[in-house]
Amino acid sequence: MPVDPRFVVWCAACGWNADPEAGVRRQDTGLFERVRSGMARRHGEQLYAELARAEPGAGRPAGGARVLASLLALLVHGVTVALAAAGLWLWLLTARWGEGLQPVIGVLLLGLAVLLRPRFGSTARLRKSETVLERSDAPHLFALLDEVAAAVGTRGVDIVVVEADANAGVRTHGLRQRRVLWLGMSLWAVLSPQERVALLGHEFGHYAHGDTRHSLLVGSALRTLGEWRYVLTGFPTTSLLEQAAGLLTLLPRWGVQGLILLLDQATLRSSRRSEYQGVFRK
Repeated sequence: MPVDPRFVVWCAACGWNADPEAGVRRQDTGLFERVRSGMARRHGEQLYAELARAEPGAGRPAGGARVLASLLALLVHGVTVALAAAGLWLWLLTARWGEGLQPVIGVLLLGLAVLLRPRFGSTARLRKSETVLERSDAPHLFALLDEVAAAVGTRGVDIVVVEADANAGVRTHGLRQRRVLWLGMSLWAVLSPQERVALLGHEFGHYAHGDTRHSLLVGSALRTLGEWRYVLTGFPTTSLLEQAAGLLTLLPRWGVQGLILLLDQATLRSSRRSEYQGVFRK
């Protein structure tokens, strides 16, 4: 096969250039990320094979997985509530007695609870920090979104965030679960009209086919776990003091990584199912 050194080689071994940097990431990422990537790949291949054979109940998320995901999400939020309650108790009940460091520890626990609080997102913040389209800004685009969403079996989005990346995705923000479509213009510009419809159908499938990762309970727990991981690993380890801090956070860090893996496994089937069913319905 002719090879041009200026470009990434397209071949079966590299997955036809679908993800040319995957090999680099596998070398640079840690054990947990490699395990997550392997689980996602195996699960996706299995689910695709089931849907392609049109087996009865193919790709249907197991009820036990949904229950497990909800219990894990409640556990995550319960830890935050426990930190806040312990902080309040140490600060309010013992501060008046002046018992050493207990009030200080209480304040630290309250601060940690605030840092690790559930993140539900806010469309108001998106409007301040991103390029946002409302219905009045792009009525034809929103008419297309509503039409595709109705064909998939769901409703459209409330706002569209326009960005430069070659990507697209849907999210939910706030307690009211307002729907947001993230649309990368560098991807949108190169697609044909029917390819754009297919892309939108794929993304709306997350809403239509029960992707638990977009639910209020589980979605906020995943974001909270991301904050936990950042707090425990988001510092350098160059000095001896920093290395000692890294050792002290080793067990909590592994515990958080384990929770992420469990929640990933519990929600993986519904997430992949929503994507593949969007493809198979088109």
